[in-house]
Amino acid sequence: MNRPNTALLLALAAASLGLAACSEETQESGKAFAEGAAADTAAKAEVVGEKLEEATVVAADKVSEGAANVRDDVAEKRETSEPTDGELDGTD
Repeated sequence: MNRPNTALLLALAAASLGLAACSEETQESGKAFAEGAAADTAAKAEVVGEKLEEATVVAADKVSEGAANVRDDVAEKRETSEPTDGELDGTD
């Protein structure tokens, strides 16, 4: 092999090693970024889950309160309404 070809091959080999090192560094950075993003996503998902649980408790309390109000209204109407003959014939 003549000298210019050898020098060119050595230069290409050195450049390839440099690119490989850069590529490894880039891969490590990408991996660290992905791991960080996954951890952030998991933390945010946990917060969202907690907020949903809190909202579910509040909603259940409101439903219970509404059901109690309906029960009380029905009981009051039963107490204050006039008695009927118990027949569903349209005469009441």
